[in-house]
Amino acid sequence: MKIKGYMWTLLSFTPWILYWTVSGISETYGLALGLVSTILVLVTGMRVRAPNIINWVSAGFFTTGLLSLHLGLDFSKYGGFLSYLVLLGVSIYSLLRKEPFTLMFAKLDYPEPYWGDPKFIRVNYALTYMWAAIFLASSVLSLLGSPLSLLSYALVVGGAVFSTLGPPILVKRYFEEEFARYPDWKVEGREVVVVGAGIGGLTCAALLAKNGYKVTVLEQHYVVGGYCTSFRRRGFVFDGGVESISGLWERGPVRLLLKELGVNWRGLFVRTREVYILDGEFVEVPEDVNEFVETLERTFPEEAGNIKAFFGEVERVLEEVYASTHLFGVPLPAPLIYKVMGPRELMGFPKKFPHMQAWMRVTYKEVLDRYFRDEKLKKLLSTLTAYVGTSPEKTPALSMAVMLGYYIYGGYYPKGGSQAYADILARIVAENGGEILLRHKVEKIVVENGEVKGVIANGKFFKAPIVVFAANAKQLLDLIEDLPEDFADQTRSLKPSVTAFMVYLGLDLDLSPYPPLVKDLDQGIGLVINSNLDKSLAPEGCSALTIITLLPPEMYDYFAVEGPEYSERKRKFAEKLIRKAEKVIPDIKDHIVVIDAATPRTFEKYTLNYKGAIYAFDQSVDAPPRPYFKTPIKGLYLAGASTFPGAGIEAVTISGVIAARDIMGWKSPKKRGGG
Repeated sequence: MKIKGYMWTLLSFTPWILYWTVSGISETYGLALGLVSTILVLVTGMRVRAPNIINWVSAGFFTTGLLSLHLGLDFSKYGGFLSYLVLLGVSIYSLLRKEPFTLMFAKLDYPEPYWGDPKFIRVNYALTYMWAAIFLASSVLSLLGSPLSLLSYALVVGGAVFSTLGPPILVKRYFEEEFARYPDWKVEGREVVVVGAGIGGLTCAALLAKNGYKVTVLEQHYVVGGYCTSFRRRGFVFDGGVESISGLWERGPVRLLLKELGVNWRGLFVRTREVYILDGEFVEVPEDVNEFVETLERTFPEEAGNIKAFFGEVERVLEEVYASTHLFGVPLPAPLIYKVMGPRELMGFPKKFPHMQAWMRVTYKEVLDRYFRDEKLKKLLSTLTAYVGTSPEKTPALSMAVMLGYYIYGGYYPKGGSQAYADILARIVAENGGEILLRHKVEKIVVENGEVKGVIANGKFFKAPIVVFAANAKQLLDLIEDLPEDFADQTRSLKPSVTAFMVYLGLDLDLSPYPPLVKDLDQGIGLVINSNLDKSLAPEGCSALTIITLLPPEMYDYFAVEGPEYSERKRKFAEKLIRKAEKVIPDIKDHIVVIDAATPRTFEKYTLNYKGAIYAFDQSVDAPPRPYFKTPIKGLYLAGASTFPGAGIEAVTISGVIAARDIMGWKSPKKRGGG
């Protein structure tokens, strides 16, 4: 049996209402009726499993009152005062225990994901404080005699009405207070400068150009793409950072973007395949998630039921994360849900998306510990935390749920190398009248009276009322004079994410028997054989192999040396990784035709990411939050890995779409073309 919270509240206070009503005629009858009705409510509460703290206190009060009368004590004179005093005590006790009593009733109306939500808890604290004030005032009024004592009834009735109707009002007020700090200016004009031609910037630029905006993209590098770039060495093609792209399933943001831009994605990508190495054992990751579940169940039979339950939960979370992508093509952060879809939508979010809400307040390790006992299995299922750059205990569970989508929806690699995908977006910008200027490093963002006026790059002023800054947000500290203090402080507080070291090897060796992606958890390296995904990326009979290892941001300082010392450290580190790779693919060193390497300094040089961070900023659960996509300066947007939702091709695509939609006024996309 289930009972509504407001009904249980009414039932729980019914004995008190009966007592207050009847005790004016007979204290004995009032106490007796209160006790009998309390017993009935207690029995009902046990059957429906509803909270009973108020009812147990009620039973104690009415029993004590009857015993007092039996002993000849005059209870009637102070009965009303004592009743309110007892209820005041319950209120204060629940507040001191940090379990406001109204929360117990509210839990009957709202699913569990609401219970830990700060706004939900704040509302119930406010309601419990309100009841404490009502009980205090009523206890005083009850001592003043009629007619003033009758006001206590009015206070109680008013409190009951507000407890029923007030929560939505309070939540809306809290939302207004919370989101008031987010910039909410509107832009005018159709000239846009996009700073940075990474995927976030190109996404925004392509959408705007497609919709008739005059777009100029300024890129300091000699090619577009940011980390989504490729380079050629003597017939071998290597990637700057991308090994697998998510978001290409039916409701995936990358696929929806391409459809809106009129691009048929199916001919552009190939599905990736990968293998994990753990304790010397190879674990293949099949394309079908059900086959992967079966593989894990065979490997960890004692965890079989838990594995199935875990992936079932992940699928439900992902369904909820992407539930509204049909509206604007991407999931939205809370401030935008409030602004674009309204407070009612945001208030109903936990009830509508309970699984997603539950994953929003825990770490990935907490989720793993809830499902599994086997530490080896936990380690294997933590492999993709590398795509977040954090450890399981520091990884937000919801961020990891999106990464686990690789198992369910798959990862894809652009045919021709990752540069090919960046070039597609650049082509769409150009075909729709936009301009992309390479080797144009922005020297200053011009701001007057709190509004952006344009940017200066290569000594030339590019005038525009709208600037989308799709580079590392820390650069703004040097590009804008008198940056608003709060925003500047927030930007300074941002910590760099992990960085990496990559070794690029062209081999006169056919590695086609190996899977294209190998993640060696034992040695902490990844192997990417992109020529196994696209044979054109290496000469016939040869292979293009990349070895990658993630490094803490502090390792940037290790490579912050000059001249021969830098070259020597780079060489030694590369040789170390090659030796590790040879434990997976023997005799690599004897087949090297081309060798190159990238250090944290390399990444900083070509992307201008602070400390060579590959995910811009730390994505740990306790890291300073990324800045909002709108800055305090009117007309200045952020896109790319510096803002919501973070790093990765799918994530920066979401950021670029959000900036473009806001510039265009949040109109639902027209019917998308493509396939």
